[in-house]
Amino acid sequence: MSGRDERVKNLLMLREFLKRRVEKLERELISLRRMMESLDEVLLEQTLITADKLREAEAKVEERKLYSEEGTLLGSLRLNRDKTEVTFLPDESVLINARERPIKFLVRKVGELNGEVDLEEDPKGTLKLLRVRLKDPRDLDRVLSSMRWALSRSTIGRPEGSQ
Repeated sequence: MSGRDERVKNLLMLREFLKRRVEKLERELISLRRMMESLDEVLLEQTLITADKLREAEAKVEERKLYSEEGTLLGSLRLNRDKTEVTFLPDESVLINARERPIKFLVRKVGELNGEVDLEEDPKGTLKLLRVRLKDPRDLDRVLSSMRWALSRSTIGRPEGSQ
């Protein structure tokens, strides 16, 4: 056999090897895709939330208005007792300084209860959102009372153009 024939023979063997390898990898790929589809189906079944459960979860969030002791509307509260979380959104008719000492006091008190506070403010220091997360549901009412006190005392007025 000449060198050229030997080379062609080796190339044919290499081609046959590669063909078998590609077929094997394609079968493996089909098998892996089937496993992924099965896994996706199981995950979908496990994470699917029915409309009834969704409504039930929404019903657990209590919405209320928060007023100062003088009767001034401060904003709205979203209270989720299951998550022991309170979210306060200031009313458009009131300005609350997020940097006032009563707000700092509230943040410190929540920290003492092993809770967390998310405070969002604009560049001027005006409060945009206050979220409190607590570990113990028994602390929720005490924190709500402290929130009313701190927010009332941190009110600095009304936005320009509001009455």
